[in-house]
Amino acid sequence: MPNSDTEADILLRGDRAAAVRLASSLVVPSNDNFVERPWGGFRLRELKRARLDGSRSRMRIGECFEIAADDRDAEARLYPSRIRFRDGSVATLPALLDAHAETLLGARFVARHGTHWPLLPKTLDVVELLSVQAHPPGNTEVYVILAAEPGATLRLGFNQDVDAKSFGARVAAGRGDQQRLKELCGGALGDDELQSELKPWLADRAATPAALETRWRPRLGKRWREVASVLRALHSAYWDVLDLMNAIPVAPGQVIYNATPERIATARGIPRSAEIHALGNTQALEIVALEIRKPGTTYRAWDNVRFPLRDVDAAAAIAALNLERTHPDEFVVARTAVPGRPGVAVSVDSAEYRLEHLTPTATASIDVPAAEPHNLHVLAGAVSVYATDGALVGRLASGDSALVPIGVGAYRVVADSEPAEVLKVSVPDGA
Repeated sequence: MPNSDTEADILLRGDRAAAVRLASSLVVPSNDNFVERPWGGFRLRELKRARLDGSRSRMRIGECFEIAADDRDAEARLYPSRIRFRDGSVATLPALLDAHAETLLGARFVARHGTHWPLLPKTLDVVELLSVQAHPPGNTEVYVILAAEPGATLRLGFNQDVDAKSFGARVAAGRGDQQRLKELCGGALGDDELQSELKPWLADRAATPAALETRWRPRLGKRWREVASVLRALHSAYWDVLDLMNAIPVAPGQVIYNATPERIATARGIPRSAEIHALGNTQALEIVALEIRKPGTTYRAWDNVRFPLRDVDAAAAIAALNLERTHPDEFVVARTAVPGRPGVAVSVDSAEYRLEHLTPTATASIDVPAAEPHNLHVLAGAVSVYATDGALVGRLASGDSALVPIGVGAYRVVADSEPAEVLKVSVPDGA
């Protein structure tokens, strides 16, 4: 009887020869690891060249998990990367690493990171204001802006010194008012209607409850007077929190490094960590960005009066944050050319990750020396990747990502269509 094992079966059964073959080429996850979000848009399906049928074609896609393989992270566990082989079989990247971590990643890498991938890159399509967030100390983020509508901004870092107790009291009071509004509107306005009505109203800095009175008062009756008072308090809280943060204009090609400014971290002897942030903007101007970060916890400090109510942990967020004043220009980083390596520039070189921008052309390929496993993300154009013996190890186009296993060694990146740009993301030895 013929053997019907698939490529995935053979690998997951522990076949080392198959794993060695896999480790000598790019491991390219399916590029449609999409997550529907209420704040998402419709750009990612085009960027990823994805065909979505039926109800999926109307999904508001907020995120695409590029390389996810760490079951200790709740999101990575829910949306693991999937590898499709030539015979059509599929295996998850966490399962492949469980079976062949040392073959794919190398013993030194596994000794430091275990059988997990230590990065959790995502592509984001943001068309609404996201919640106000923080991350544990030592965890930073990078946003590589792929597309942005003119005038688009994101909120990042406090623009003034902030008192932890006062800020905590402000968001706690706002949360209480939001809960009270839900109680007052019970039976008259559900969560979906509250969200659709309040989103544009809150975003209008000059709005007053009078703009909602014609529609709401007949349904609320005697409750309207208290509702109007709560609405005024919520509108004030919404803008009070936003106005504490820098509004940073964004444009395609920018690299924004969400990390405590060096001057503050050095003076206080603390690790550089993600600052307070809320991606998106009140004008609903779209931003598409590749986010580079480590797996780990996100603390939601304040949800910008979004319904339905979601969990927040303001105390944990505030404890993790730098509360000193920052400046917008401390987050926008320039690319620095690498001496002796034409077409290679570095934007972020931190204790967590190093970002190298490779820009091969039709007449100038780029040689990458052998290194530990890392990510490749194609930001523009299309490229082919060749081993030092000339063997093709993979082809990638704009919107694709790949894990480069230890077995690939040194390689050459050749532009197939221009302009081409590939982001190489690696993890330093000490990370």
